[in-house]
Amino acid sequence: MKRSLLLLAATVFILSMVLSACGSGNTSGSNGGKSGETATAKDKVTINLVAFAQPHEQKMYTQLIKKYQEKYPHVKVNYITTPPADYPTKLQAMIAGGQTPDVFYASPENVSFMVDTNQLLDLTPYIEKTSIFNVDNIWKKGLSKYTRDGKTYALPKDVGPFAYAYNKTLFEKAGIPTPDPKTPLTWDEYISIAKKLTLDDKGNNAESPDFNPKKIKQYGAGFWWHEPAVWGNGADYINEDGTKVTIDDPKFIESLQFVADLRNKYHVVPSSEDETAMGGYTRWLNGTVAMFPMGPWDTAAFWDLKFDYDLMPWPSNNGTWGTWLGSQGFGVSAKTKSPQEAFDLVAFLSVDPDIQREAMTMGLQVPNLIDMAKNDYLKMTDKKPVNKQVFLDVIETNGHDWSFEKTYDREWYDLFNSSVTQVWEGKKTPEAFVKELQPKMQELVDKSAEKKKKAQGQK
Repeated sequence: MKRSLLLLAATVFILSMVLSACGSGNTSGSNGGKSGETATAKDKVTINLVAFAQPHEQKMYTQLIKKYQEKYPHVKVNYITTPPADYPTKLQAMIAGGQTPDVFYASPENVSFMVDTNQLLDLTPYIEKTSIFNVDNIWKKGLSKYTRDGKTYALPKDVGPFAYAYNKTLFEKAGIPTPDPKTPLTWDEYISIAKKLTLDDKGNNAESPDFNPKKIKQYGAGFWWHEPAVWGNGADYINEDGTKVTIDDPKFIESLQFVADLRNKYHVVPSSEDETAMGGYTRWLNGTVAMFPMGPWDTAAFWDLKFDYDLMPWPSNNGTWGTWLGSQGFGVSAKTKSPQEAFDLVAFLSVDPDIQREAMTMGLQVPNLIDMAKNDYLKMTDKKPVNKQVFLDVIETNGHDWSFEKTYDREWYDLFNSSVTQVWEGKKTPEAFVKELQPKMQELVDKSAEKKKKAQGQK
């Protein structure tokens, strides 16, 4: 499944760097869209689509791509996938073999770089001509991630609202009221519930004086991602224009302390040793974690759970909860020799109503089409989760872009993630950590700004 989303973002960045050196390896079909020389329906065209995917997602997209080929019988799509961790190696092998992709995932934080280095085809002229594209019916927060200077360079594969799930069966067994899907728990309320749902091997919960934190069999929660804590406390990693690192904000420091305390003080999330022994995702699947993050990509897999579950807002310390809203985009190589067919594939998978409906019923994603999401999707009450509105709340109001999308690269943010484990493991206080790290992160942000100036100056 897609638990390693930060790894995915880094993987796509590597993809974008490699693609800058090459164009499409496709030698048949249309010739770049020159007037009077575009492909006809009789021309045979091959489109290479390269993506990372887990097995269940690969199976679903294979079905959708088959439908594209039925609609465009002159086009053959080579759908090439790998697990996320193997993606860079696989891509480089393809390039070495002379087969570079016509269509690939474009990650939002890399769009500016890819545009500046002429890797992405401007899709705006193609969008203006297609009859299936209605810009007003696509989530603005999805489309805007791939728009620069009024031009669109990719279409959203999806919008990925990172919601919070709870094991309804465990809540009811412990006599705990199910959370309100509209009102977030406070941090104190959350801690209290998580302690009641954390049990040792004798059945004592974390509120009991007899509780043994070294013998935990059920956790109140899986490990907490720090972003929802930061945003749920009114803090952020960087200022709005992406020029100043703000992790030294007292509210940010308080957020780090909250996440660390869940593990080290309250023992309601697994320690690093326990997480290594058994990952939080596995614990959630086997019913020994009461609360756990969830994205729409998990939906189909969660239909097979042996317990009841639903969605809730992320807890908040100031009444306004926040989480991240991810996305991947379908981009077309600027050097593809079959731009129309490549765009047709991208548009088909991104905005075709029949395909979006099928992806929705498969449990693959929240529809990219607003009317379908607000009507048909919410009416799928026979399919869990019931509180799907929480996903839409993230898309419309509570979702945040990744902070590194404000800068030209993400090295500063990766430094934070590789270093913050010192806080989670109790080796450094949040205060000492941010004091040491903030100047290093700021230096990387400043270098990122210089990279942007240099790249744009060479356009």
